[in-house]
Amino acid sequence: MMDAGFFSRASGYGWMLSIIALAPCAMAAESPLICFGNEPSWGLHLTEPGVARLQTPDEPGVDYQGGETRLDVIRERIWRGKPTTGQGGDLVAFLSDAACSDGMSDTVHPVTARVSLGDGRFLAGCCRVVAAATGSAVAAAPPAASIEGPIWRLVELRGLAPSALAGGEQPATARFRGGRIDGFSGCNRFFGGYTLEGDRVVIGQMAGSMMMCPEPAMTLEHAVTSGLAGTFRYTVTGDRLILREGDEPILTFQAEPPPRLEGVTWEVTGFNNGRQAVVSTLAGTALSLTFKDGAVSGTAGCNTFHAPYTATADSIVVGLAAVTRRACLGEGVAEQEQQFLAALQSATTWTFEGGMLDMHRADGERVLTASPRAE
Repeated sequence: MMDAGFFSRASGYGWMLSIIALAPCAMAAESPLICFGNEPSWGLHLTEPGVARLQTPDEPGVDYQGGETRLDVIRERIWRGKPTTGQGGDLVAFLSDAACSDGMSDTVHPVTARVSLGDGRFLAGCCRVVAAATGSAVAAAPPAASIEGPIWRLVELRGLAPSALAGGEQPATARFRGGRIDGFSGCNRFFGGYTLEGDRVVIGQMAGSMMMCPEPAMTLEHAVTSGLAGTFRYTVTGDRLILREGDEPILTFQAEPPPRLEGVTWEVTGFNNGRQAVVSTLAGTALSLTFKDGAVSGTAGCNTFHAPYTATADSIVVGLAAVTRRACLGEGVAEQEQQFLAALQSATTWTFEGGMLDMHRADGERVLTASPRAE
């Protein structure tokens, strides 16, 4: 028979276990992390206290506000936050102090991540520590002249003739952000994952759209997709990025000027006709865009239009357009107008590549391309 002392001791142990298992831990100082994964490619920045930014291939970046609790007994943290827009469910990231392989290199990262999203998606991957709590770097953050952030325009590629590099309608580009690389390879958009370790960048397998383009765009595309994969040493000097194998330069990029929507009249060079094709404007018509003070306006080939919009560094939301009611003469002009305005309102991301405005939908399909009008 168990004595009363046993129950007293057991009660004490149960009380202690309840505290460990059920009570929320005190808020701890958040260690800055960059988490990432593949299949699908995703990135989660936990580099600012109380803020997380999630990036996935099928949607623009989503910002969350929240914080973490820590359970030291099992060496795990849980970061939970709500979208800053107030729409959508919570993001919950389970961050374990356990060795993690990114599956693309021999690098072993110190944190394993499991991320649950409000729509039911579940993501798995690794995290690199940007800086330890003491301020000393475990995996050093990118320097001021960083591979991450700028849009890099390809200016040299080993084995590719300069004429092939310069022959496309748009230059090949790449951008590195939070473990995700994306860009334009001469004909199609691409995206994939990468990791940074010291002066090395490891770029994994790419995915993207699969349109066919006339030469020399396809030659450029094949060279870029073949060359931009593997492990490279990188250096950033001024506005130049060089990726090397050993000491041999493989790809050389130049940083594009920071993008801006406003202050420019954009002449549309191609738009999505709603049938998974980007087409040129009809002969004798012009499509244009001007962004100013939260409104986008312009010509739709026949009528003028005006619509509200909001934009961040790379995302955009365009509202319903008000359109004049002029009768549109000419075969296909009215249909072009409807297709163009529908395409514009479907845009979720924008970027500025090779002097061109390039806008896309959430599924990665291109919405339109436009060039600045010469003043």
